[in-house]
Amino acid sequence: MNEEDFKVLVAIEHGMARHEYVPLEYIAKVTNFTDDKLDMILRKLHRLGLIQRNKGPYIGYVLTTFGYDSLALRALVKRGVLERISADPIGVGKEADIYEGVTPSGEVVAVKFHRIGRVSFRNPRRVRTYVGDRRHISWLYMSRLSAQREYEALVLVHQHGVKAPRPIAHNRHVVVTEKIEGVPLFEVPPLEDPEDVMYQVIENVKLAYTRAGVVHGDLSEFNVLVTVENGREVPVIIDWPQWVPSIHPSAESLLRRDIENIVRFFRRKYNLRVDVEEIIKQVTQG
Repeated sequence: MNEEDFKVLVAIEHGMARHEYVPLEYIAKVTNFTDDKLDMILRKLHRLGLIQRNKGPYIGYVLTTFGYDSLALRALVKRGVLERISADPIGVGKEADIYEGVTPSGEVVAVKFHRIGRVSFRNPRRVRTYVGDRRHISWLYMSRLSAQREYEALVLVHQHGVKAPRPIAHNRHVVVTEKIEGVPLFEVPPLEDPEDVMYQVIENVKLAYTRAGVVHGDLSEFNVLVTVENGREVPVIIDWPQWVPSIHPSAESLLRRDIENIVRFFRRKYNLRVDVEEIIKQVTQG
């Protein structure tokens, strides 16, 4: 891959903001390459699986997931954020793949690729939150917005002491954070002190809400990692792309749902009985 190859990828990326398939004429105009050179590069990128060609009434191209990954990783490497990345993911979810990366200083980090598909946006609130009133938007761009939102949330909550991954950088649909060595709450072996862990989660929800002005919006046992610090079980809240500000019209209902999800999990697994209304009152009133 050389600079000319990436110039074509970037041209297609920009065109995807307005076209379902980016017309060949648009790519030629942006890159200013000769017909022969552009044809050679497009064939190469297609052979590498970085772009897909339209088989419809006109010649057009879109980036594949691998093409978008290449642009993001190239940018992060050029900025000195990443030096290398694992070949295989260390975590795979419905909306993200997570890889292990290494920075030039040798720090091991988590590299999260947001993978947002149409199935993820059947909820009208989520669509409005991500894309507003845009008429056309590609699913790769959806992933970019998701990553941007998560990075913004992590910056906000980390500044106010919330136990969440430390944000390092982001580009396009990729977010780089510190790597948390933990086990998902729903998979963790029986906790030594489940009540302490539950109240730590609630305290972090409170910090995010009252100090950072952030509501997670999708909190459950599936996006809490349990680590051990100085012999104490410590929960870390992950996966923040669906956050809303505390002044959002849906903030209170989402906050309630977040708290109810956590309380329900600890009641079901550890038979902990707490007054949900009292907890919500403590969180919202500081």
